[in-house]
Amino acid sequence: YYTIKDFLGVILLLLMFMSMVLFAPDLLGDPDNYMPANPLNTPPH
Repeated sequence: YYTIKDFLGVILLLLMFMSMVLFAPDLLGDPDNYMPANPLNTPPH
């Protein structure tokens, strides 16, 4: 019983996480990927 319940919880967690990542990727903040690149300088690292 507990193994099935654990697998169901993992599947539900992955489903919610993947739906957030795939359908609302900007939900957790504005990523730097939308900033236009400047090919004349090296980015800081």
